[in-house]
Amino acid sequence: MPKPSPDGCLQRYFDTVTLSNFALCDEFELLAGRYGAALFLTEQVRVELAEGLSAGYFKLGVIESEIAQGRISVATTMSPAEAHFYRELIPMLGSGEASCLTMAHHRSGIVVTDDLLVRRTCTLHGVHVTGTIGILKVMCKDRHITVEATDALLAGMVIQGFHSPVRRISDLL
Repeated sequence: MPKPSPDGCLQRYFDTVTLSNFALCDEFELLAGRYGAALFLTEQVRVELAEGLSAGYFKLGVIESEIAQGRISVATTMSPAEAHFYRELIPMLGSGEASCLTMAHHRSGIVVTDDLLVRRTCTLHGVHVTGTIGILKVMCKDRHITVEATDALLAGMVIQGFHSPVRRISDLL
């Protein structure tokens, strides 16, 4: 099991797609409220989010606002060992995903991604992984959000472009 960060929370390194799923449905507060300072972005993910903003996905701006308010965290610069591991991953993964996997691997965190290749690579390296569906399922089980609201949120994510392997979280409970 991953080790907690100094504040006792497990660090979760979110990739761009997972963050976008919530932000584009105006529900980023669910993530920020649940994970707070344990929700980490890497600099590479911030660059991808900035590119999304430049491309017209203005709802992604809420993420930078949460960083500015200190509600969510940005991972510190990579150590030499982390940079070496990152360079090994770059040929097969995107920079955001590779940075999340690198940080989680070296800092005993969890990768949050919906990308199948990244998920398989996490498993190969012994890194814990979850994604949008896992988060929605846990939020529903913990009564952080109702079953009906979870199913509606997932439907909204699909409308926004999320390629979900399931249509209803309630079917998984």
